[in-house]
Amino acid sequence: MIKKTPLFWALLFIFFAPAHAEQGSQSHESIGEAVNDYIAQNINLPGEYEVSLVPLDSRLNLPQCLDPLEAYTTNNLIKAGRTTIGVRCNTGKKWSIFTSAIIKTYQLVVVLSHPIQRGEIITRQHLAIEKREVSNLREDFATQLEQVENKQVTRQLNSGTILSLRNLAEAKLIKRGDKVVISSTKPNFSIKMSGVAMMDGTKGQLIRIKNQNSGRLINATVIEPGLVSVND
Repeated sequence: MIKKTPLFWALLFIFFAPAHAEQGSQSHESIGEAVNDYIAQNINLPGEYEVSLVPLDSRLNLPQCLDPLEAYTTNNLIKAGRTTIGVRCNTGKKWSIFTSAIIKTYQLVVVLSHPIQRGEIITRQHLAIEKREVSNLREDFATQLEQVENKQVTRQLNSGTILSLRNLAEAKLIKRGDKVVISSTKPNFSIKMSGVAMMDGTKGQLIRIKNQNSGRLINATVIEPGLVSVND
């Protein structure tokens, strides 16, 4: 029989002491789970998203909470990008910390499949729909082809660019000096006359037109290139 000396018991105590200390500490994994659960239950962002938690300081040692942890935000808002989420223990040795999460969001957006020059008109051939990360973009990016088709770009854009509405303008269908057809339609008859545009015009815009027959200046609505309409 091996005799257990005082040194044996001392070493045994040292060996097991850290294990007992760890059992009384809140694991960083459980804090991360509380944050992930809170985000999943409260996020309200379009499209898909992914969450990356910023690791806690490895030296952080918090008492084990007797009840489930409570996660919260100060403004009840979860947004894309870097966001701060609090976690607290409300029982026993109470504590509270703040964690950081990076939320990336992805949406189907309209992108250019071909480069385009300033002043060009966007056609369906220029466009494609792709899933892209939009976390750091302004909210004026296009998600439907109809939002950008037949619009005019205000600067040169490269292939692969996510189209932003701020870089687009209504295309000028008629330019000053263009010869146009003036259409006047009434219940019982319709007439067409020749005219000259006195100003540029986009679709639906009211512009000044000079009637070549009478020489009068009239207001007419732009319908399409080369065609305007008057109601009276």
